[in-house]
Amino acid sequence: MYIRAIAFLLTAVSACLLGSGSSSAADSRVTFEKDIRPIFKAYCFHCHGEEKELSGALDVRLRRLIMKGGDSGEAVVPGKHAESLLFQYVESGDMPPDEKLRLKPEEVALIAKWIDQGAKTEGSEPEGDIKPGDFLITSDERSHWAFRPIQKVALPELPQLQKENGKQPVNPVDAFIGRKLKANGLWFSEEADRLTLIRRAAFDLTGLPPAPEDVDTYLADKSPDAYEKMIDRLLESPHYGERWARHWLDVAGYADSEGYNDKDIIRPDAWHYRDYVIRSLNADKPWDQFITEQLAGDEMVKATHATAQKLVDQDPAVCEKLTATGYLRLAPDGTGSSPMDPAIARNQVITETVKIMSSSLLGMTVGCAECHHHRFDPIPQEDFYRLRAVIAPVYDDQKWRMPASRRAALMSAEDKAKAAKMSAQVKELDAEHNKVKAEVTQLIAERVLKEVPKADREQARTAYETAVKERSKEQADFLKQKYPMLDLLVPGRLHLFLARFKDGNDLKKRYEDIKAEADKLRAQIPKPEYIRVATEDTQHLPQTFVFYRGDISSPEKDLIAPGGLTVISSKADNTFELNDPQLPTTGRRLAYARYLTNGKHPLVARVLMNRFWMHHFGQAIVDSTGDFGSRSSVPTHPELLDWLAADFMEQGWQLKRIHRLIMTSRTYKQTSATHSEQAAAIDSDNRLYWRMTMQRLEAESIRDAILAVSGELNREQFGEPVPVALADSGIITVGAGKVSKDRRELKRSIYVQVRRTQPVTMLNAFDAPSMEPNCERRVFSTVATQSLALLNSEFMRNQSEAFAKRVLTTAGKDADDTKLIKTAWKLALSSEPSPAELQALEKNFALQLKEYQTKKAKQPREEALAAVCHVLFGTNQFLYVE
Repeated sequence: MYIRAIAFLLTAVSACLLGSGSSSAADSRVTFEKDIRPIFKAYCFHCHGEEKELSGALDVRLRRLIMKGGDSGEAVVPGKHAESLLFQYVESGDMPPDEKLRLKPEEVALIAKWIDQGAKTEGSEPEGDIKPGDFLITSDERSHWAFRPIQKVALPELPQLQKENGKQPVNPVDAFIGRKLKANGLWFSEEADRLTLIRRAAFDLTGLPPAPEDVDTYLADKSPDAYEKMIDRLLESPHYGERWARHWLDVAGYADSEGYNDKDIIRPDAWHYRDYVIRSLNADKPWDQFITEQLAGDEMVKATHATAQKLVDQDPAVCEKLTATGYLRLAPDGTGSSPMDPAIARNQVITETVKIMSSSLLGMTVGCAECHHHRFDPIPQEDFYRLRAVIAPVYDDQKWRMPASRRAALMSAEDKAKAAKMSAQVKELDAEHNKVKAEVTQLIAERVLKEVPKADREQARTAYETAVKERSKEQADFLKQKYPMLDLLVPGRLHLFLARFKDGNDLKKRYEDIKAEADKLRAQIPKPEYIRVATEDTQHLPQTFVFYRGDISSPEKDLIAPGGLTVISSKADNTFELNDPQLPTTGRRLAYARYLTNGKHPLVARVLMNRFWMHHFGQAIVDSTGDFGSRSSVPTHPELLDWLAADFMEQGWQLKRIHRLIMTSRTYKQTSATHSEQAAAIDSDNRLYWRMTMQRLEAESIRDAILAVSGELNREQFGEPVPVALADSGIITVGAGKVSKDRRELKRSIYVQVRRTQPVTMLNAFDAPSMEPNCERRVFSTVATQSLALLNSEFMRNQSEAFAKRVLTTAGKDADDTKLIKTAWKLALSSEPSPAELQALEKNFALQLKEYQTKKAKQPREEALAAVCHVLFGTNQFLYVE
């Protein structure tokens, strides 16, 4: 308890040091706008203001409305909280009536303090007639830091930093970070050594450890810009796109299965979107274009549901834009898995898609407004349905298209020609097969007819040779009753009769050989691949209405127009046409995408830049990466965030440029090994960036690094996902733990199938996210199951053995124990072991060797080395980046 109290105190002190302004906790003056209204909004507005009928005739949305009182009389007596009915109700717990929504003691105390101070406001309140049910957005809410226009302030001037940099210009990142460090009595730590920097940069940009030859190239380069050239080489690596695509796929909610229920049907074609993201990032596609293509790639190329396939066939360039729209097809979707209530399942798909759109691009919890006005943020319920209206033509709940009907086929001109030629050949063989089979059938019929008495033979022949559907009742009854064999004898049942005749197998072979040839050729015909696309059916334009309390069976009367968040700007600025006459589609999503990327939207660039920063430093400028609303974390460096966001947009929305800017800063290149009691006392969480924070590798990077170091990594890019399955050991593994001839199971983790109900056990142990519907920010835990996964899995044993073989090959057959250990260390950790580390591993190796020799192992030295390699895979130096 004592330790917790101390931790709380330190956290509070740190928060005060990092905060950009005063708060109610530090300021004795309590105001309605900043302190009280947010409490009432969270607990009371729903019944006392936002519904068209006021509960108790009391409206608490504004101070002046509270002072009017309600059915019970005067609600607040300024200066006397104990005599105020409003306080009495919340203190007693009578209000709110829902026990789950009881006010916290500190909130009740704050209300009392406000009343005792005179129940004042900070400024003037909206005038005019304000009716119950009207959604009010106050000036204070509009002035929330995330809703203000992005401002690019002048760079701070720090003589100390300029002096230390010499002739080199000060990096903008360092200017902002340095100013805050100095203001808090801190300064930058020293620069990390070269080996640390290349390992840090390699994992940061590619998710893989640096190759030994790359380390040697960097260490041998003595030029002043050696570091910058190393960064550029990593940015040009094809593995860059794989690493940074993983970050975007998290927030986009990428999965290779539909989710929703236990059936979790496979999405066999979702991977094309994954490959689109990788290629886009490798090409450094501007993010305004990247976003627009995902929201409205079909509208950019003027494709509709009816014309998309034709456009793909005519112009391969259309394919990229349509593939991008797979972003709108990533939400869990149970509509194709026979849900208990199809209407609810359809609605859920649309809701989850709105959530993904808003959280990934806006950093707002808009989904909370589906059933009622947002409890905390200035987001009316109507805003949720405005966003829903944007995508309504893609997800038409009245003319719903199942997942399999939202696809377009891909095939090259060469493959189409080949397929047409082979299909014609197959058609000829099928015709020949049917002809021969009919001849054999007739031959058997003649033999059967010979067995028919002469008196009936002609009648039987006539009845048999008459087509089944054209036989008279007399003919049909005659065959069924007297000669059932003839009645049953048709080409489809021929196999039932051949056994009666000695030459039956030869007769069967005559037509089956032709069929086998046709089937073999049929299997070789090139088949199209499919992409999941978002397209609109121009024959039906759905309408959007607010669902009363989120109930799909209770739509309200007023038609909702597509648009953005009301708090960002006026409805005149962010409401879009129901149907753009200039396009074959409605144009809604294209208008919305251009609105988001016009350089004026206050959220998009901030949200993106905050995430980019987090992926570099392990912590974000705004901790709540998916919530920039009223309950968001306070930005530690708001001016830096704005400067980076503005610069990002001004310079063409190109991410690789931002990487260079951040990674060449002094802030990024600092060592993580600095230990300063003074700095820790001031900023124990390193929120001011006085050193680099050590970071654990993400789940996928751990697996990929193990494969890379063992030499087993299959670096083939793109293509269908590697299946996951339940192994004999009872855990979910890649390829059920088996490696096929093409070694596809050893590809990077981004190519491993993402099953919502079957996460790979090892990746799951290291906090790989669950897409429900997406992942805004990964957690990093330290639990026993992680050590067990590293110690006991068959995958780890196999990779340790492969690593040992690589070490023996690299070091040479005549290498002594010391050289083997040093080689293994360098391959795994890109550095040299210290004397103590070397001694410890030599001792471990000797003990392992003795053990395997005692057990009379076939290759005791290799197995002992594999055990040492296994140890290296489990070290903090391997699992963490300094």
